[in-house]
Amino acid sequence: MKKIITIFILFFTINLFSQKDTIAINKLKEVIVNGKRNVEKKRIATKELKIGAKEQTKNPINLTNLLRYNSPIAFRDYGNGGVSTARFRGTSASNTLVLWNGVPINAVGSGQTDFNALSASISDNIVVQSGGNSTEYGSGAIGGTVHLNDELLFKNHQKFNLFTSYGSYNTTSNFFKSSAGTGKWSIKLASTFNYSDNDYTYIDERYKDSEGDLLTNENGKYKNYGVNFVIGYKFSPTNSLSFYSTAYYGNRLFSDGLPNPSAGSERNEDFNQRNLLQWKYAFSSQFKQELNLAYLTQEYRYYGNKDAENYSFGKSKTALLNHSLTYKPSNVLSFNYKTMYENINGENTDINTKTRNSVAFVGSVKYQPIEKLITNLQVRKEINSDFNVPLSLFVGGEYRLTNQLNILANFSTNYRVPTYNEMYWPVVGNLNLIPESSKQGELGVSFKKKNLNITSTLFYIYINDKILWLPTGGSNLWRPRNVNDVINKGVETFVSYKKEIGEHIIDFSSNYTFTLAENTETKKTLPYAPEHLLNFNINYNYKRFIFFIQSLHQGKVYTNETNLDFYSLDPVHVQNAGVTFNLSTKQTKLPMIGFTLNNIFNKVYYFSNLRPMPGTNFNINLNYKF
Repeated sequence: MKKIITIFILFFTINLFSQKDTIAINKLKEVIVNGKRNVEKKRIATKELKIGAKEQTKNPINLTNLLRYNSPIAFRDYGNGGVSTARFRGTSASNTLVLWNGVPINAVGSGQTDFNALSASISDNIVVQSGGNSTEYGSGAIGGTVHLNDELLFKNHQKFNLFTSYGSYNTTSNFFKSSAGTGKWSIKLASTFNYSDNDYTYIDERYKDSEGDLLTNENGKYKNYGVNFVIGYKFSPTNSLSFYSTAYYGNRLFSDGLPNPSAGSERNEDFNQRNLLQWKYAFSSQFKQELNLAYLTQEYRYYGNKDAENYSFGKSKTALLNHSLTYKPSNVLSFNYKTMYENINGENTDINTKTRNSVAFVGSVKYQPIEKLITNLQVRKEINSDFNVPLSLFVGGEYRLTNQLNILANFSTNYRVPTYNEMYWPVVGNLNLIPESSKQGELGVSFKKKNLNITSTLFYIYINDKILWLPTGGSNLWRPRNVNDVINKGVETFVSYKKEIGEHIIDFSSNYTFTLAENTETKKTLPYAPEHLLNFNINYNYKRFIFFIQSLHQGKVYTNETNLDFYSLDPVHVQNAGVTFNLSTKQTKLPMIGFTLNNIFNKVYYFSNLRPMPGTNFNINLNYKF
């Protein structure tokens, strides 16, 4: 804990003694802490990181790479074609919740999200929200949440964006976005396509074939398609109706990894479809309501042999109803009440259809007693057909010490209900499981002075009744049980800076997280929870040229509960670099052309055991906005 406090004090000192400048912060990626200084602000006393279009074009392949270099989230990753799951503040993969336009989309079976099966490029912006928030979003929002948002622009406009790239291993990433509208209606259409042979050479010299040659990532090919459609109509300034729809298809082969990648023969297909109908209506300046109806389907097909016709499957259907009513009697006081209903039907090859229903009631009060202080209280009670879900609470506040310096603090209780796999998996499923629950607190500072932005947050998470898969007796079977409590504590820091001198513009952004994640019974570090995680981005803009560097540094990672060094992953130090040239002039509108070199120092590194990542590789891209 002394390490955490020392780091926190260091950044607090930097906040106090930072110097004045004149250039505004880069708006494409920013930390939002204090935002609006009234009760209309959606999130109070929490840290949010917004990732925009500029970052998406640097890491277009999947959401994993985008977040790895631009957020405080660590990932357990089997490579671009494999499965990738999040470790937010050292919590497990099912403790990070992903939302699409406010709708949770974690898999019903596992409770997790595969970030390699999500297209980042068709979302208008991505928001990473640190810390627990089950009162707002429900089960799984313990470590943090990731929001994929679409935006409708109600004004006269026509916008088009075409991006295409090609690189090593016959890899191509492409997306097209278009939007148009007036003051009354708005429409957006986007699509994406990604493909790769993914047959890179394993540059780890310890592993070679019988002839002494380096091994190749065999059976790693992948392709996926995505389409996104959004339309909205304003009947009046206070009455609007919007419809959101997206579909995704992925087909990928699973490499067997080391020591024998040629043994891989598995294939997996993913089919996901999501729909949301949203109605917003303001009765007056004080009363407004929002009604959301959502319907989601998820399906996977797993082939043990890629050439076989037989497969095992899992699929689910989810229907959600969410009604919100807000009453704001003044600019310093706001009340909100939500009613949410969710119906889930899930099945797979080994589990017959199971149905789960839940109803949740949420009350919220935001109050600004004085100009410098704003507070928020939220309470959630969920009635679930399968479990007794604990009450969720969020209490937070922000205090403005000066025009540049703010303090935030919050306390929350959160939960995660057991998944379908944990309850119903044949032979090992456990119907006696109860929801995980957590108590957590945060204390942070935020400093913003024109071109400099620094936030630093201490966090503490205590999770009760953690669900772990453990061996049963002397057999090879593993079964989920509520056995251990875990503690995750640390500090999370974001820094951004921008400087302009004539035609030269330099901007810098960085995320650093120090995490101690420990099983309270064994006193061992939790698997795939690095103690140190650092990334930074440097951009240099001169006239029509943009040069950038991305850097990732991750500490040693244990891959099992016993913390055996033999199975641990060495620290990671990887850098990417690129250049972009804008072909446009004042007279002509032409594309931007770019070149990126990944892993420029050809480092050997792993994010999962026996799954080496690619050596030095490249891509060229064309980005045309018209």
